Amino acid sequence: MTITRENTEANQAHWRRVLGKDRAPAAAERTPTQAERYAAWSASVRSAERKAAASEERTVVAARATAFTAYQVGDQRHAADGTLWRRVA
Repeated sequence: MTITRENTEANQAHWRRVLGKDRAPAAAERTPTQAERYAAWSASVRSAERKAAASEERTVVAARATAFTAYQVGDQRHAADGTLWRRVA
């Protein structure tokens, strides 16, 4: 079968039968946008956080956040390589 403007509908009908797709394709379901997906994810995370009890993991993270902000001038800290650093400013 050659495809020409005159027999396009006949060709479409023929190939639908051959490929077993007798029905016309259904309208595709609308997919959510990125902003909608993010809003749904964010809401689920917030609700999970509200339901979850304060875990050990959260307290460790909070302790780390406060430990590094509380230095005074003159304090000494050990760096990752083991050297000792003194706070001068």
